Amino acid sequence: MKKKSIKINLNNPNHTFIIAEAGSNWKVGNYHKDLKQAKKLIDTAKKCDADAIKFQTYSSKGVYVSNAGKSNYLSKFGVNKKITELFDEFSMPHKMIKQLNSYCKSKKIIFMSTAFSIDDAQAVDEYVLIHKVASYEINHIPLLKFLAKTKKPIILSTGASTLEEIDFAIKTIKKTGNTNLALLQCTAKYPAPIESLNLSVIPSLKKKFHITLGLSDHSIDPIVAPLVAIGLGASIIEKHFTLNKNLEGPDHFFALEPKELATMIKAIRNADKAKGNFIKEIVKEEKELRKFATRSIQAIKNIQKGEKLKIGYNIDILRPGIQPRGAEARFLNKINGKISLKKIKSGTGVKLSDCR
Repeated sequence: MKKKSIKINLNNPNHTFIIAEAGSNWKVGNYHKDLKQAKKLIDTAKKCDADAIKFQTYSSKGVYVSNAGKSNYLSKFGVNKKITELFDEFSMPHKMIKQLNSYCKSKKIIFMSTAFSIDDAQAVDEYVLIHKVASYEINHIPLLKFLAKTKKPIILSTGASTLEEIDFAIKTIKKTGNTNLALLQCTAKYPAPIESLNLSVIPSLKKKFHITLGLSDHSIDPIVAPLVAIGLGASIIEKHFTLNKNLEGPDHFFALEPKELATMIKAIRNADKAKGNFIKEIVKEEKELRKFATRSIQAIKNIQKGEKLKIGYNIDILRPGIQPRGAEARFLNKINGKISLKKIKSGTGVKLSDCR
């Protein structure tokens, strides 16, 4: 039986697609403990109302040269292992991918995992509905081509990238016929200072590439960047999270804890509601007070039939309150100086049909 495909909309203006990035924060000990921790992360992401949870699939062999050494950046945060050792330590076993995908299905949350090599991509492809490309893989041409040929949606992070590099990656993917592509503005710094986020580039990238835009946010604040990004046209938000910032590992210290993740997602969902339908109109919540408090043309004394209507003498532009509304104030010139066709009580609205 053919599997039913699930359509995913990454560009829904009424529902921001939120990716809770687990990164390597599932790694706590042996396989059993790691799996249990990963499931806790999935439970948390679901409880917080994320659309997807994302892990990473890699090994040092497919990423770094063997003598890549240590990262000065990570050393500042107490991570003093060689980068290849670190990657091997936090490499997710391929057999865990299937288990996590099944668990995500049972919890009704989308499973994602960023692949860092073609071997890794082959391992995750059967289990993911969306492929995610990390910022530092934007020039990994064989990987881009492989992912593109799956015909699945691709989300491409753009941290530490130039416009030329982004353009090349997009064209590489589109040459395969896969146009289901989204870009994430990203600052490849962990954590990223607020002033480094350059969120104003979001509408610029959208205009230049005519493509879905989002934000991969590495700042610590759970609210500022996501909401500003949404206001600038982002329809995808990705954010790292952890169960506890104090756990050992390279991705914990800059990640959101569960309460912060919940706060962020609640704010995003409310922002989605606040965006409305892009049409300026009188909404139902305004109608009562509009009728009561918006000025219209009202009689300010009893007006007799045949009486000349004159602004400031027997009519004026006032808020009607509970009295019947008259013509909109913008029609004053069509009423002022005309003759009343009927008796009009003081306070009552004067309509265009009441005069000639």
